Formats: sequence, structure tokens, C-alpha cells
Amino acid sequence: MRLQLDTPLFDSLPYWFRDIPEFRQIIGAEQPEFDAALAEMIAIADNFFFQTMDTGAVKMWEQVFGIIPNPVTEDLEFRRRRVLNRLSTRPPFTLGFLYQKLDELIGPGAWTVTVDYPNYTLYIDAAAENQQWATEVAVTINTIKPCHIVYRSRPYTNDTLFLNEGIDLSKIIWNYRLGAWLLGQTPFGLEKPMGEIKMPTQLSVQAGLLTDTAAYIEGDIASARINGSVSSPSLTKSTSGAAVTVSYTVTEDQASTVMLVELLDSDGNVLTSSAVYVPISGSAIFNHTITVQEGVNTNG
Repeated sequence: MRLQLDTPLFDSLPYWFRDIPEFRQIIGAEQPEFDAALAEMIAIADNFFFQTMDTGAVKMWEQVFGIIPNPVTEDLEFRRRRVLNRLSTRPPFTLGFLYQKLDELIGPGAWTVTVDYPNYTLYIDAAAENQQWATEVAVTINTIKPCHIVYRSRPYTNDTLFLNEGIDLSKIIWNYRLGAWLLGQTPFGLEKPMGEIKMPTQLSVQAGLLTDTAAYIEGDIASARINGSVSSPSLTKSTSGAAVTVSYTVTEDQASTVMLVELLDSDGNVLTSSAVYVPISGSAIFNHTITVQEGVNTNG
């Protein structure tokens, strides 16, 4: 509970002093000083905790850890959590500790970890749309991992292509009678819609069509483009059932920060476009997953 003054100073004056101008002026001058003192008391109490500390306190901790903040892109809440993460990163370090840290930084269920033991490589997959924590994840992992283990970030994007089938029924109304129809005055027959007999939300598309569509998408993708200008023609593509996976590597020489990723066909037409935020340190492996399924996109 925050501290509060019980009553304003003016209400503490005896009634016979309240109408005296000199006392009113004194109270008017003292009240802001009392309010400022109360604010300082609250700030001191808040600065004991990372969750409530102000910008000045966060800045002091950032200096302790050698963090250079970017106030343009990093809000106060992010800076508080980053300092708390640095302070709480203490041995012993285990895979369980790493999972706990990823839950704190990225969020539960928003990442996957793969350890390639024969090649001494640690892969972490996380969504590429919001990678504000990417730099902090890299700092944390490089702090806790063994020196002989290589860390590789694999940002990914997930897209879904919906297929559906609708069936409409129409009735043909004939406008002629034997020996009585005049050529050109009315159409020979009219099509009258009778309504929809199968809604797109009713399942009818078979698995074979979904997998064939996925195979076509794989063949149609020819290259990737970074930030609208850097081409990455070396792709690894695969299809599993009705899901297409496209992978490629982006190095720090190509882009220090990836803001836009696109997949193109052989004629240079853009097939998919995703706004992302991925700082690149060394290199990162981007994974695109396009899933073909029957249904209706309820998100518009």
C-alpha cells in the first residue's frame, strides 16, 4: 500500500486560523514541499524492488552490468526485467535452468531447444515477429553455456494457407413454350440461385489435395529476400504432409538487424512477406513454415 498523508495541511489548521491570509499563504507554500517529500519516500520504497524501480535506479544497475540502454526502443519495463535477468543468472547452470530462463525472457511455449550433441551445437527456435529479447537471450546463453558448445538462433515464421469448398445450387427457368417463344425478346433460359447447399466451414477437402498444394508451394518458392534488398537464393526446402518448411542462413555481414523477410518465386514475385525484428550476432538460421489446411480464417 502506498503512503498517503491523512489530510491536507490546510485541514489540520484550527478553524480560527483558516481565514487568516498569512496562514493560508504559509500552508500554500508548505504543501508542495510535503507532497515532494512524500513522493521521495514512495520512490525510495519502490526502488528496493526491480519490478517498481524508477529510471534512475535502473540506470545505476545498468552501469553495474555494463548495459548500454536504447531508450528509443526499450521501455522501462523491459529494462527492469533485463537487469533482473542479469542479476539472477548465477550457477549452477543446467538445461532446466536454461528452460526457466527462456520462459522468463521469451514466454512459456514460445520457444524450443534442440541440442546437437555430436556437433556440440545448441539451437533455440523462437518466433521472429517479436525478438526484442533476442540480444538478451544471446547474452544469457553465452554466459551459461559451456565454451565448447556453439549457440545458433533459429527465428521462425508460421503461415497458414486455408482451403475451403463451397457448393451453390441453381435452377434453370426456361422462358419458351413450344411454338410460342420469340427469338431475342427473352433469354432462352435463366439461372435462378437456390442458395448454398455446402458451407465453406463444413469439411470436405481431402488430404491428397492439401499435400498436393503443399508440394506445389515448395516448388514455387525460389529464393528469400532480407530487408527488401538482400537476396538469399540458397534455400533448404522440405514438405511433410501438408506443411512446407523453408530454411536459410543470414549472417551479420548481410544484415545486423532483420526487419523484413520475404519468400519469392523464380520471377521475383513476392509470395510471403513478414515484418520481424531479429538482431543478428554472427549468424541466424531462419525457418519459414507454411501449413495448408482446410478451414476459414476467422481472424480476417
